[in-house]
Amino acid sequence: MKTRCAFKLLLPILVVFLVYGCATRIPKSEITPKLYGGTEKNLAVGVIEARPYVLSGNKGPRFEGIFRDDWGIPLAFLAPARPGEEPFVDLLSGMIKDGLSDAGANVSVVSLPAGSPVDDAWKKMSETGASRYILLRVSESNWDVGGRTPTYKYDFGLIVASKGSTVLGSKNLAGAQNLTDRTRRHPLDAFSLTYRSLIENMFSDPAIKKALGN
Repeated sequence: MKTRCAFKLLLPILVVFLVYGCATRIPKSEITPKLYGGTEKNLAVGVIEARPYVLSGNKGPRFEGIFRDDWGIPLAFLAPARPGEEPFVDLLSGMIKDGLSDAGANVSVVSLPAGSPVDDAWKKMSETGASRYILLRVSESNWDVGGRTPTYKYDFGLIVASKGSTVLGSKNLAGAQNLTDRTRRHPLDAFSLTYRSLIENMFSDPAIKKALGN
């Protein structure tokens, strides 16, 4: 009886290890967003952590979501490939930087404290000397993977401002989607591909493209 109970407790952890171990990683080039640079080539990028459960301390800054076993028991997952205690928002700022750099821009990433006011973000970005400030606010980003309907909920707000902190364009993107990719792709890559798609969606908005000089 004790052995059966212990197995049930260990099963969620074993499932995660098996998923990670058997899945195939994909090249970074497939995760990097395809963004198109405008006439403004000197850009500052910052991402604000605004998820309420992270700001309250209920979840850590690396939190992305949970896996569930067959009994519905949740197990938080963290991206193992990240250095040290790198927050989730740093993953997003890095993806944006890579996409804009590939498009020919000179990008400075500005680290912002969780819950930063927008005006404080503009002030820190102004120190880079960039001609455009790109700010992403993450109000929700949470995976619930397992069971019959794996889901991802998100709420992002993208703002582009000029050197004088004048807002030139913005795009909000919120919703929920089911995780339908059940191939042997590494799960964290599948999640990153979703982030890539959402980032590309926001940057392709006409207001954002105009703000960046497209």
